[in-house]
Amino acid sequence: MTRSDDALVVTGLGLSTCLGRDVETNWQALVEGRCGFEKIECFDVADARVHDGGVSPLPAGLDASSFADGRTRATAHYRETIAEAFASAGIDAGRALDPARTALAVGSSLAASASSEPFWNAFLQDGPAAADYRELRSYDIEPMLDELADAFDVRGEAALVSNACAAGASSIVLARELLLSGEADLVIAAGGDTLELHTFAGFHSLNLLSPEALRPFGAERQGMKLGDGFAALLIEREADARAAGRKPLARLLGSGESADAHSLTQPHPEGLGAALAMQRALRAGGVGPEVVDYVNLHATATPSNDASEFHALRSVFGDRLADIPLHAVKPAVGHTLGAAGAVEAVVSIRVLQTQVVPPTLGVDEGLEFDGVQFASVAVERPVRHAMSNSFGFGGANASLLFGRCEP
Repeated sequence: MTRSDDALVVTGLGLSTCLGRDVETNWQALVEGRCGFEKIECFDVADARVHDGGVSPLPAGLDASSFADGRTRATAHYRETIAEAFASAGIDAGRALDPARTALAVGSSLAASASSEPFWNAFLQDGPAAADYRELRSYDIEPMLDELADAFDVRGEAALVSNACAAGASSIVLARELLLSGEADLVIAAGGDTLELHTFAGFHSLNLLSPEALRPFGAERQGMKLGDGFAALLIEREADARAAGRKPLARLLGSGESADAHSLTQPHPEGLGAALAMQRALRAGGVGPEVVDYVNLHATATPSNDASEFHALRSVFGDRLADIPLHAVKPAVGHTLGAAGAVEAVVSIRVLQTQVVPPTLGVDEGLEFDGVQFASVAVERPVRHAMSNSFGFGGANASLLFGRCEP
């Protein structure tokens, strides 16, 4: 049954990054302005220009010997963050309210491609002839989806969204569509990717990684760092949540997506696709740009991406952009790739809950663009509407609009 007029709310959150293994630990670290980067030890970076990244603590009770490859590592992180989301919503994990009406939407840029890890281990240790090239063709996401669906009693739709670095946000877009269409009553929207050699080498070869601190929108920005990241949100109809006594954490008011297809790796220089995604999110939420009080930026700190995002923001918000607090999470946790949209959605919701905008690291050394503001220390601000943006390779763009639920 279609129930498209019902308001949607987020009732559970889970988060794991290099700053910690739960929402509150991450939030406190962000508010305090801490950075989670450390030397990468999980693969050899001795010959690289960049030696650090965002390495997440392993799930409780596990160590490196527990995992055969990045895929099993990712599954363990997903299980922990989804369990945290269920716990924060007051629902027993593994006991969904109605399994047939519960869905799972997972956003990941790498998905199951972490099977490349054994290939590269053999390639680097014993040479090209020793490597099994079939590993590079393996992209089996079904076992992971099956394991997560079984663990959390999901018998509705279970789907992977893999549209580059917009994937985590697009998993939330899919959740919204499943709820509005009446196909589900509760959706687990999750995003995640692990820091692994294959991806690190790819971004390194594109000269997108910075050996220095990240400087989003900075005149001297050199690029990004990569990091582990996993996040989960439980999304449902507000009427259902309140009837069951679950406290809404934020409203999911709108979402928008676009694909500008300008280049495989470069965004449109004027940010046309990014602007369209933001405009669609506002239109879906039935509001104008004047209500937005906070924007969580994609902000990779690469020259072309930040310039494109700035032009997109100016086209949507005009001169009012100077009055909107902007925030970038990646200087603290790294670019978590397909997880970024989900990770940053969780942070945006915490901003709405606490009315505190955390500092953005690396913005005190000169910005390239006029008419933007970042906080260098945590500041209290009235925030009723928050937008979170994710823009990926190939012109994949997704924007989310959240609203505050009054205490």
